[in-house]
Amino acid sequence: MKRIRIPAKENGFFHPSLPRASYPAIIFDQWLQTKSPTLIVVGSSLSESEVVAEDITAHAELHQQNKKQFEFHLLEENPSDSHPEAFERNCNKLSLLSSLIKGRAPDDIQTIIAATPESLLAPCPSKKEKTEKQMVISRGMELDFGDFQQALHERMDYSSEILCEEPGQYSLRGGIIDVYPVNTNQPYRIDFFGNVIDDIRAFDPTSQRTSEKKSEIVLASLKGKEENEREGEFFSYLSDSTTWAFIEPETLISEFPLAFHQSEEKKFQKACLELAWKDTSNQNIFLGFSEIDAGSGIFEKMPSRNIQCKTSSQALGTGVKDLLSSKEGRYRIKYLFELLEKQDKGHEIIIAAGADAEKKRILDLIKDESSLKRLDPRFIKIGLRDGFSIEKEDAQLYLSHLLRSDENGLSLATAREILGRERSRRPVRSQKARVQRKNVDQALDFSELVSGDFLVHHQHGICRFEKLGKIENAGRDEEAITLEFADGLMLHVPLQESHLLSRYVGLQKTKPKLAKLGGKLWAKTRQAAESAALDLAADLLRLQATRESKSGFAFSPDDQWQKEFEDAFPYLETPDQQKAIDQVKVDMEEEDPMDRLVCGDVGFGKTEVALRAAFKAIMDGKQVAILAPTTILCQQHYNHFSERMADYPITVEMLSRFRSSGEQRKIVHKVASGNIDLIIGTHRILSPDLKFNDLGLLVVDEEQRFGVQHKETIKKIRENVDVLTLSATPIPRTLYFAMVGARDLSSIETAPVTRRPIRTEVMNYSPQVLERAIQTEVNRGGQIFYLHNRVKTIESVAKKLRIQFPKLRIAVGHGQMNEDELEKIMTEFVACEYDLLVCTTIIESGLDIPNCNTIIIEGADKFGLSQLYQLRGRVGRFDRQAYAYLLLNRHLTVSDQARKRLSAIKQVSHFGAGLQIALRDLELRGAGNLLGSEQSGHVAGIGFELYCRLLRESVSRLKGEEISLRPNATIRLDFLSTGPDEETSFTGQFLPSYLPEEYASEPRLRIECYRRLAKFRTTEEVNDFQEELEDRFGPLPREGLALLYEARIRCLAEEAEFDHIETRGNELWCREMGRNRDGSKKFHRSAGRIPRISSKEPLLKLKEIIQFLKIVIHGKQNE
Repeated sequence: MKRIRIPAKENGFFHPSLPRASYPAIIFDQWLQTKSPTLIVVGSSLSESEVVAEDITAHAELHQQNKKQFEFHLLEENPSDSHPEAFERNCNKLSLLSSLIKGRAPDDIQTIIAATPESLLAPCPSKKEKTEKQMVISRGMELDFGDFQQALHERMDYSSEILCEEPGQYSLRGGIIDVYPVNTNQPYRIDFFGNVIDDIRAFDPTSQRTSEKKSEIVLASLKGKEENEREGEFFSYLSDSTTWAFIEPETLISEFPLAFHQSEEKKFQKACLELAWKDTSNQNIFLGFSEIDAGSGIFEKMPSRNIQCKTSSQALGTGVKDLLSSKEGRYRIKYLFELLEKQDKGHEIIIAAGADAEKKRILDLIKDESSLKRLDPRFIKIGLRDGFSIEKEDAQLYLSHLLRSDENGLSLATAREILGRERSRRPVRSQKARVQRKNVDQALDFSELVSGDFLVHHQHGICRFEKLGKIENAGRDEEAITLEFADGLMLHVPLQESHLLSRYVGLQKTKPKLAKLGGKLWAKTRQAAESAALDLAADLLRLQATRESKSGFAFSPDDQWQKEFEDAFPYLETPDQQKAIDQVKVDMEEEDPMDRLVCGDVGFGKTEVALRAAFKAIMDGKQVAILAPTTILCQQHYNHFSERMADYPITVEMLSRFRSSGEQRKIVHKVASGNIDLIIGTHRILSPDLKFNDLGLLVVDEEQRFGVQHKETIKKIRENVDVLTLSATPIPRTLYFAMVGARDLSSIETAPVTRRPIRTEVMNYSPQVLERAIQTEVNRGGQIFYLHNRVKTIESVAKKLRIQFPKLRIAVGHGQMNEDELEKIMTEFVACEYDLLVCTTIIESGLDIPNCNTIIIEGADKFGLSQLYQLRGRVGRFDRQAYAYLLLNRHLTVSDQARKRLSAIKQVSHFGAGLQIALRDLELRGAGNLLGSEQSGHVAGIGFELYCRLLRESVSRLKGEEISLRPNATIRLDFLSTGPDEETSFTGQFLPSYLPEEYASEPRLRIECYRRLAKFRTTEEVNDFQEELEDRFGPLPREGLALLYEARIRCLAEEAEFDHIETRGNELWCREMGRNRDGSKKFHRSAGRIPRISSKEPLLKLKEIIQFLKIVIHGKQNE
């Protein structure tokens, strides 16, 4: 075997002894000069090359300022079919190959690829076959609609769905085909006019609304792996000149010897990296980079460039080292003075700050120090990790894109080095657009309903869902929802009236009694519930007013220490997090006691909100108590708060079973005397013996974990102390009060930049599944939680795992262990001394172990939904893809409730889903005694969802909100019918008002449209809805236009304060809310008579009524 080297005739350079911080800027500058369309960064690991390539992309986007487009791709090794990310990775690879096949002009789109030697040589389909199997479609192109549909299904293996939401799906509606190509990041809507493609638009899979227009798209095939995949075939896709950047080439050879060696005998030769320069028709450029001069690898025959470049710490002395190991302000100032010195020596000063907040803070530091006023840095919006300094001659040659003048050297500093916080970095690799189902729990999804589910018909009462289908009515088929009432009576509800249905969620899991059709009991039950809801609404608002009338403590505005404390936060705040922080501060600075719930996913930064609130309270001389549900979480909070507050005169203590009784007595005494500023503890801090000297803030973490007695104690403290509650899945009662406006709610839904949603798999337990899950994590150096929730058998499970995985270091942790032993195990696991922890639900709350990114949950059907969500949230707190495996016992049947729970947790995998989970959990468990015993009978009588609606309306009315005071109008127009009627629709005098099946073929979609339409209260909402319908389904037919005109009439009637509108021939009867003196109904009259309609055609009649109502509203507004 001989070692390969880049031939001397090739264009290449080796750069030894160069700081890694300078690689991205120098690589980009060289690439810019070569003008090649493709840049490939090769590192020893994908994460290494990804970081360098991401920073190059940031430089590129900054320099080009939208003149060019850049595509960033990861070239990963082929995953096995059983790998949880196999489909997604294959889609990413198809996307890269398609972009290379397309053969763009060099000045069109430039591609940046992060790779390893192994991924470059991984088996790849032949370019010829891939080209033949993909379709290129463009606007104006002739394409048979039926042939295209067939090609998608048979040739390309895409699946036909009701809605196109995931890669590899398509859906049909009239002359429209929605398709989500596996090689793109978003789906497209293709509009046909006959057999010609009239329009191509991208659309959002959640809202289904279109955005940008496209002239051409490429559809890659999903057909199984080709038999003739070959190693090294990837190089055949590089038809244009390519710039190659090898990071540490000598190390690459030692780590990937087969990629850099070739057999001398032709018959034994295999694909290796010499393929990069085999094709002599391409003008490739090869760049090698190394931090030390200890071998150049494949660059032995290439000339070396010795660039005079230093890291920030080398160039600026010791200041930067001190800064990075300390967060004190004086080191920041010292570092800025070092930069000023460089500026005086003729260096351009550039500061890389990825966020506007970082730039503002650095400018404030310069402004506050009078001696720094001469410092004139230029800011670039890139979140880099480390800076570097380069002298004049080399700066001109290798960093010309950053320089403003040829006469200067260059010193690049980063916000991380100056502020001592993690760099604000954004992933440049675009993610596939995914469906975010924010309202999935509040909407009644008929695709989820099964025969036997209980519903509430708002006019007739509690019923049982039977089916959704067609029934025969007067000799024609009509679509209807069939419901069963008492005595086996069936009611067929037209789809247009589906908004009158809601789910029945009772107090317990017991089956409710079905209502009698035509009986008076339902009307009485509903009337009683409405009165009770109004009384409760009044009580809630009274409670809120009472709380607001009690004066608490108004905290002072932020001071300098507060700003410095917040600057020490090592990450950039997400927009939602910053909003929550600002809302908490506003509450604290008011005299009314704060009562705010901060709801956000695990790892989204709720603790930082609490930290800042606690610091603010302590700065005003108040004590702070933090209540956590478990001792382990207390310990973690104690470590975190102590570390963040170490630079300030603040005493932090912890009260939990990790403290001896003697230590606890001392702490209790110190709290009472005011010698402790911040006490963190379990429910022990609610004990009667603990008296505070001057408590100003109580923080409750994971409120759902505390019992009724603890909550009553918290309620007493709440009266005049600021209370901040943190929760990922708030208990339904808490959630419920926040929903109706009796408590302030801040929701953090934005994930930290580098976080990825946790991939959730629900499957039967088997040794093979276990082997795959554990090996996938271990192979990338990670750790695993294995949850077995029975202390009695936990040791035997650990023993089995040790036999199956003899090389793994396995530990056991559960709540019945000795405190010291448990703390020791958890500390060692955090320190990566174990690979796998077999544990109970003791890990449920708050534990933060970034290296643990796989959780395996045995008997997942035995857990509640909120609990599963919390457990799953223990992983995925780092920038790696995390996995949750919910395992079921193959020999036991799973109950319907458990099946729904597991379906919900798998479905709701997007970020910020905690509120959603709490809503779904409420539905699955029954509402419980949410509202106190007085209200429970009413909830049982009409169902929780309808009760909530009545309560929200009552609160809104009592608050005097204008739109809630409007009547609910009914519309009866004698020239409209509610369904297809062939005899009348052709006469021209009558018009059906509905969405035809030919327009939107799926009943589920039409039901969703009717339900949404019924909720609208303004014509603006109806107008937006019409735009959406025409975007998704094409131009509305006459029947659909009539339906929307009717909705506009209802909205305008309510605004004009009419509760009923009816047509009788050409007369328009508009009933007003009040009555005449004699008690008779009061109708609107113009010039003393009932208004008349002059139009004959139904659509014109509808327009005339709309115009009339607008005149009435205008007249009333001017009275």
